[in-house]
Amino acid sequence: MRLTRLLLYLAIILSFISIIMSIGSEIRLNKFENYMESLFNRQNSKVNDSISTLNTKLEEINKYFEPNGIVEKYINYKSNLEKHLTDLEKLLTLATEDQNVGYFQLYITGSREVWIGIKDAKDTYLFQGMLKPGLSPYKFYFFKSPSVKTNYTIEIPYNSKIQTANPNNIYFLIEEPGQRRLKQMPNSKLENISEDLNLYIPTIRGE
Repeated sequence: MRLTRLLLYLAIILSFISIIMSIGSEIRLNKFENYMESLFNRQNSKVNDSISTLNTKLEEINKYFEPNGIVEKYINYKSNLEKHLTDLEKLLTLATEDQNVGYFQLYITGSREVWIGIKDAKDTYLFQGMLKPGLSPYKFYFFKSPSVKTNYTIEIPYNSKIQTANPNNIYFLIEEPGQRRLKQMPNSKLENISEDLNLYIPTIRGE
């Protein structure tokens, strides 16, 4: 009987201890769950705040790129400014009248653009591009330097080479000391403009 009672008491005590441990585990589990939930909520709040801030910044950036926004206005302003400066340089180049210098301009006939390349004696390109029909704004100085230098005044050696596929559409408006003349491009390749165009250059003609 005593052994049975002892075992019974022991079973009751163990059950009580087990219940207490279960309750403690449950409490600790609840605390851990509450901690994790709180941590998740804080992190989620931070992420949401970051996303909200990012969306706000994206909306502000989009305003720059929307039609008639700051970026478009800046591009248009820059483009117009460059165009006006280019036009000004063209007008300045065409209006400049140098005395006792030698240069030529190119006049393109027909309705299509014409490619032309100008090289020095070492076959290094000094100029190449597609020229539109009409009078080209470029002035190529082969004798002395221009009094006003722009992007359209190009100095080249008197023995430069010129090449094109459309010589019949190219005319040289030649300005030489004391005279002006017009000459069609004689061949598709000019190996020496001084000789092929019979340029008057006092320093090399001894006059």
